[in-house]
Parts: sequence; structure tokens; C-alpha cells
Amino acid sequence: MFAVILEPTPENFTLAVSILLSGVYTWILFLTRKIWIKGLSKTPVINAVLLGTINAMVVETLFLFVEKAFGASGVAAHPNLLIDLLMTMPWYIGMVWIFVRVQKKEGFSWSGVLLLGAVYELGADGFVGGVILPAVMGNPTNMIQFLVFTALAAFWQFIPVYSSMVLPASWILESIPSNTGKPRWRRGLLPLLWLIPFTIYLIAFLLFMGFFGT
Repeated sequence: MFAVILEPTPENFTLAVSILLSGVYTWILFLTRKIWIKGLSKTPVINAVLLGTINAMVVETLFLFVEKAFGASGVAAHPNLLIDLLMTMPWYIGMVWIFVRVQKKEGFSWSGVLLLGAVYELGADGFVGGVILPAVMGNPTNMIQFLVFTALAAFWQFIPVYSSMVLPASWILESIPSNTGKPRWRRGLLPLLWLIPFTIYLIAFLLFMGFFGT
């Protein structure tokens, strides 16, 4: 949000509004959860994965629409929604599926789930999108600036963005008995392993797109 004040560019406005709306969307789901959660809890694991995946599509679409509204560029993965989803949804689907399996056993608290969501985005948008892909494309990132920005600002902004992907899924899973001891936080990091095949897929996809000049 400070970036909008210091540098009111269309891109910064897009980020600020998209992050805010992502959090509002999760809040709406929280306020209405008594309406929808009972039906989804009948098959909790499947529906938790489906809901997290659908919400990922909602957030990704939201970012693109806000980007176009402000006339910005480079915030969403791609200006074409279909290509954007083809680039990003493999990550979201795998991440949500692994998270749901882990959450089913560990039962992390709501605050813990939100922090894990931020860690997942740090891995995907931060490390893969901000470090690996630029390096592959010949534009290596300044690691010191990246780490400082991530620690001071970016990580905390990640929380509302991924909140609807992981938190509502955890609400559905509350109907299942989970681990009664202390949650094993290292297991909460298992979705990050999905970054390995996803990165390979994304690089191959971008090479394919570049080959056909799309």
C-alpha cells in the first residue's frame, strides 16, 4: 500500500486493489460460510480441493481484470485470461491438493493456514516468478533487494492473496478429526515441493509460447 503513495503507478494501484479485493473475497466467504459449508462438508476432502482451486481461478481472474481496469501491464501472468490460467492453474491445483491432504492430518490453526498460504505464494510468485524465471530469461534478480523487499513488505501482502485458496478449505476440513498433538509445521511446507515440476512445466510452456510467437 505504501508503494501507491510513494509511486502511484497503474501497476502499484493494480497490486493494492487486487490484494485488498482478494482479502475482501475471503472475508465474504467467512461471513457466508454457514450457508455453504454444511453441504460441502459431506465430502470434505474433495470439496476442499475444488473450492481452493475455484478460488484460485477467481483471484487470478480478479488480478487480470483489475490490471486492465487501471491500464497496467505485467501484474497478471498474461494479458490473455486463458493463457494466464494455463500458466498458473497447474501450480494452484497441485498446491491446494497437497495442502488439503496435509491440513486434513495436521489441523493447522486459521492464523497458521494464512501464514502457510503466504509461504506458498513466496515460493511461486516470489522465488519462481521473481528469481528463477528472470534468471532463465537472462534478467537475473538482485537477490539483496529481493530479500529485503520480501521481508519488509511482500510477504505480508501475500497473506490476503492466497487466503481464499487455503483458509476456506481448512474450514471444510474441520468436520474431520485431525492430529490432536502439535501440528508438524514441516509437513505444512510439503506443497512447496510441487514447485519443482511446476517450474519445469512453466519453462516448457513459455518456450512453447515463444516458439509460436504468442
